[in-house]
Parts: sequence; C-alpha cells; structure tokens
Amino acid sequence: MANTGGPRRFLITGGNGFIGSYVAKVLFEKGYYVRIADIKQTSYFNERISNEVLVGNLCDLVQSTKQMISTTERTLYPSASMTYGLLGPKPTRLLWSRKTELRVASDGIRIVRFHNIFGPYGAWVGGHEKVPAAQLRKALAAYMDPTAQHEIEIWGDGKQQRSIDNCVEAILLESDCSEPINIGSDCSVTIDDLTKIAVQSAGMDVGDVRFRYMDYSRPVGVHSRNSNNEFITKTLSWTPKISLEAGMMKTVNWIRGEMEKMLDGTDKTARTELLSSFRTSKVVYLNRPSITFAILLPITSRGLEGPEKSLKNLRTFAKSLARTTWRDTRELGLVHFQVKIYLGIDADHEFLLRRAGNGEMLNIELLLSEEGIMDVSTEICNVPHSHVCAIWRQCARRAWKEKADYFVLMGDDVVLLDEGWMGDIHEQFTLIAQHKHVLQGMGCVAFTDVTFPGMPTFPVIHRTHMNAFGSQVIPNVFINQDGDPFLFQLYRKWGCSRMIPSRLCNGIGGSLPARYIQQYADGWTFSPLAEAASALETSLATSFPAAIYRVLLPFLDAILALKGSSTCETMFIIIIDNSHCPKTTELEAKYAHRPDIRINESNFRALASRNRNLPVLFLDDDVTPQDDILIEAKKAIRANPQAAGFIGNTYFPVASTVFTNAVHLAGVTYFWDIAAKMPENESDMPWGVTVSQSISSPAVFRTFPKTGGGEDIDFCRKKRDFSVAHGGEGFYPAPHSEG
Repeated sequence: MANTGGPRRFLITGGNGFIGSYVAKVLFEKGYYVRIADIKQTSYFNERISNEVLVGNLCDLVQSTKQMISTTERTLYPSASMTYGLLGPKPTRLLWSRKTELRVASDGIRIVRFHNIFGPYGAWVGGHEKVPAAQLRKALAAYMDPTAQHEIEIWGDGKQQRSIDNCVEAILLESDCSEPINIGSDCSVTIDDLTKIAVQSAGMDVGDVRFRYMDYSRPVGVHSRNSNNEFITKTLSWTPKISLEAGMMKTVNWIRGEMEKMLDGTDKTARTELLSSFRTSKVVYLNRPSITFAILLPITSRGLEGPEKSLKNLRTFAKSLARTTWRDTRELGLVHFQVKIYLGIDADHEFLLRRAGNGEMLNIELLLSEEGIMDVSTEICNVPHSHVCAIWRQCARRAWKEKADYFVLMGDDVVLLDEGWMGDIHEQFTLIAQHKHVLQGMGCVAFTDVTFPGMPTFPVIHRTHMNAFGSQVIPNVFINQDGDPFLFQLYRKWGCSRMIPSRLCNGIGGSLPARYIQQYADGWTFSPLAEAASALETSLATSFPAAIYRVLLPFLDAILALKGSSTCETMFIIIIDNSHCPKTTELEAKYAHRPDIRINESNFRALASRNRNLPVLFLDDDVTPQDDILIEAKKAIRANPQAAGFIGNTYFPVASTVFTNAVHLAGVTYFWDIAAKMPENESDMPWGVTVSQSISSPAVFRTFPKTGGGEDIDFCRKKRDFSVAHGGEGFYPAPHSEG
C-alpha cells in the first residue's frame, strides 16, 4: 500500500493468481487504485479487477523491490503454513531471527500464514491443487461417469487432519499488528470426512461410494495440522465466516463448469479417458527440470557459392540464438528455460562432417560452442538431398526421445531478432490452454517473419503434438515445402494457432530464391490435414481466398473489413493472378501484416487461382459483400456439414448505363440469385456462380475447360461428384449469404 497523499493505492504482486486476484477484485470494487504485477497477463476473472497490470518477473528486480518496500506505508507478506523442498544452508537461528525481526519492524511488513485455502478460480487439476479441490474433482468425475465404479482415491489412510477456509476478509482487516498471523480454520477435519463432504457436494450418497486408500504409493503429508486462531481472534476479533460445507458447495459448482468445458464436444472414448484422469491426483516434484526448447536445424552447404558460406550462416544464426535466449535461460523465478540444438546433416556431406583439430567434435559443433551454444546433438541423416522435412522428422524424433518440451522448426539461414521469445512462446501455450480449454501444449505458435509478416513460418509445437502423432512432427508427404503452414493450419481448427511479435529474418528460401528445387506437397490440405485433424478431433476452420487480377483496393478494403464470428477462425488469403500488377506494392504495404498475399508466377485464371488454396468462401475483387457474410456462411456450414458447398446470392448493380441495362434485359444474371429462388429444403442445387459460393471441404482440380464464363458450372459439377463419391452431399442454398 503506497503512502501517497491521494487516493489509497495498492500494488499486488502475483495479483493474477488465485488469492491475489480475489484481493485485487475486492479492493478494486471498493474504489481503490489497484496495480497488479504478475508473470501472468490475466486472471481467471472475466471482469476487470484492477486499474493496471504490469507483466514481468520480480525475481529479476531484487534491488528495485528492496527500494519499493521502503516507500510503502505497509507491506503484506503472505506465507504458506509449511515449507517444501531443500532450503540449502541455514544461518544460525540467533542471527537470522534477529535480522528478520528488525527488517519486519523497520519496513512495516505484515506476515500472514495460509492454511489450505480453496475456492472458485483456484487450482483444481494438474497437481498443484489443495486437498478440498482434489477430492471435489474426483467425486465429480465419479458422478459424471456412470459406467465407472464409484470409487474415490485418497492419499494415505484418510485419518490425516486438515483445516480449511477462505482468507480474503482476514487479509483486508485494518490493523497495526506486526506479529505473524495464521489465517484458516481452527476446526480440523479428517481427509475421510472431507471426502464424504465432497461426495455429497457432487450429488452422490456416501453409501454408494468406496474409498481407495493409497497408503504407500503417494505422499501423505503430516498427520495432523490445523490453524491456531487464538491470536487473530484476540487481536483482530476475526473468526471464519464461511462453513466448510458452504465453501465446498460453492467450489464444486465452479469445478463442475470447468470440467464440462473440457468435456464438451469430446467423443465417448475421449470423455471416458478424461474423466478417468480426473479421478486420480498427480505427484508434482518441485525440483522438476528446466523447460527445453529443441531447435531442429537442417544444415547444408549445397546451393551456396562455397561450403564456407554455410559455416558463416551458422555462426550468424548462433550469435542471434545466444543473444535472444540469454535472458530466458538465466532468468530467476519458477520457470527456467534451456535450449538445445539438433543439427541434421546429410550422411554424405564430407565438408560439414569434418572433425575439429582435437578430434572430439565436428567443426560445426566447435563453431557453436565458440558462440556459447554448448548443448548440441548431431543427427547424420541418410535421406535424399534437399529433403529438409525428413531431416526435421529425424531431429524431432530424437529430441522427443530426449524429453524436449518445445520443438522449433528452423533453417540455417535464419537470424533471430528479438530476445525473450522462449518465455513468450511458453506463455502463449499457457494462454491457449486457459482460453480454449484444451490440454496444455495443444497448439502451434509461429514467429513473425519480417520477410513475410502475414505468413506463419518457423512454427513451434509442444511435445503434446509429438505424443499425439507417435513422435512424427509432420507427415511423410512433406519433402521441403508446406510443413510450416500445415502445422499452423492444423491447430487453427481449434483457434489454437498464434503468431507472436518476436521477429526473425529468413534469407535463402525466404525473400531470396531457395538453394534447392522446391517440392510442394500436393494435396496436403486434403487427406493429410483431414487425417491429422481427426487425430486431434475435427472442427471447423474458415478460410476464403479472393482471386485478383486488377487489384482494386476499394473492393478489397470492404472484403478485409468483414466481421468474423467469435466461434469461427477466419483467415484472409489474397491471390494476385498477375505477376506484373503495378498495384501489388501498394497492396502489400497496406495489408501484408494481415492476410497471406500470394502472387501467381503466370496468369492461372480465376478457377485455378481459387483452387490452389483452402477455399471456403469465394470472393472476387469487384464484389462488395455484406458485412455478415462470414457469419451466414458459418451458419450454413454448421447446419449441413456434409454438403459439397453452399450457393449464395449475387446481385448485379442497378441498371444505370446502357451496358448494365443490356445485361439485365439479356437475363444472363438469372442464376446469380438462384439461392433465393430454390426451395429451402433443396439439397442438390445444380450450380451457382463462384462469386458467392462457399465450399465446406476442398477438392483438387487442376484443369478447367475455360475461364470467364461456364467454369462455374464445370466446377460445381466436379465438386458435387467428388463430395458424393466420398460420402458427402450436393450443394445447398445459402440465401442469406450475399455479395
């Protein structure tokens, strides 16, 4: 609490955590100025709980923290009722006890010790939860899985005693007391009795449940512990106000909601497995190893002006890696990162496999060590030349076996530009898990490539991905192209793909021509993507390309301003079917940070341009779509997910010239609004103009009879036949989707 002359100001370190967020919320609602400092960006509360949030790790600011304490009127120091782990050498009791007393008295520090605090928004799964939340979760899992035996796991013999209550009211008491204070309930309860309350709170009868005691295979803690509240009762006249039963009932309702979010949409098998995992608790070792980032780095000198150039590129990369990871790998706090490079070298590459003078390591390994990169493993890859994806797969498999946490797909001509990217990536995966209610590690995070700012390149995935695909980072269909967008697109179906501001620069193969023949994985957006998605559970992703020849910016402004839906992932792809278009530079300057802008090498025409992407909604560059066209397209797709596609309405401009009058009189626009003329239950429309056409699932067609008239019919018939042959249906009308 600051001692300024104005309104009372509170700084809450760890204010986005469980207890801190409750304290912040109460103070903020009382009208005080609340500043939160935390390593997390957000709390679990949906509403605002503070005036400002500072994100950072205070462990790096020891001197500043000491100075800050001296300027505050009062400092509250929360403590657990017990300590865990080895604390290292201890000074003599007389010395540290006296020193602590002097510091507490001089700095106005107040100390409180918490005893088994629990409640909504607290940890309830993962190993860091308290006993009440753990037993509530297990009881709910038993209740929600009628096929399983009603059995509740208990660590120990159930006779251990614990005290429980909430703490915010006690923390906020006004007092000049400088003595340490216990906050908790002085009424102890056995774990057996606590579990019975949890069973009843979940909606079951205690007589229908059997307790399974884990006497020797799990930690049991001390036998008896409860809070001595004599001092706080006498000094501050405080006693717990919320009964154990009321607190458990309030908490069980919140945990039930969190469990239902995670279970929503899962199939029967996945639901059973998840509920089974909820019925047991994990042992969390506080001295767990660092989080390891595996840099998967294929390296070659082929295609360069000389073999030494590859070593120069590698040294440049190593310098950038050392510089941008220095802080992350040395930062104090709960999370510690480490980086390891997995070099992938062709088996017949004599230059790169030369040993250094000492014979103990390769020249390239010595080079990395000179730049401070000491943890390096080399994979000799017996794969065809230029098969970069095969090298990625081999390196990723080894890193997975060696328990790496994150896998970064890199190239030897990359330069990392911004420090702190390891922490940023780890935080993004945590936020994905929190906001999307998925398992920790599900997702894909990509750097911002300054060469192509709108394109996700050099993705990072978690070992959760490797576990799901049997240690294979990308399917075998990928040779040296398309692996990056495949991973990013895969997780976009769940809204679990992110691009972070941390930048890198890619030289050869990026803005410069590749050093090898680029081999694209034809059709990766179909079977490979569908098969991968089914392994993670199929969902909807919307992507709509606009084929452009003229680059008419006013029309594009309207298209790129379309409103998306909060339940639908939307990606813009612009295809310029004119490699010499003079407006390309202006377009890229204005929009390259948002959509993926692709330029055809030659004039492929409209249908071929559209069909090379992941088409869902077709638009032309001279169409002004309705603002809600994406939302209406999403509604149509979800209503009929097996449809080949959906035909919307397109309206010709009002006849105001001789030409537009002639078009209207000729009747050639009759089919443009065919969706409004067909019955609502129509499930096999013959065709529709592709200007307002959406496709629920793509299909590969390489040849078209003509363009500029008639290709719409050809495409619709091919797409319809493809869909029906693969168990789908024909085209449905989407009369509310208009352009």
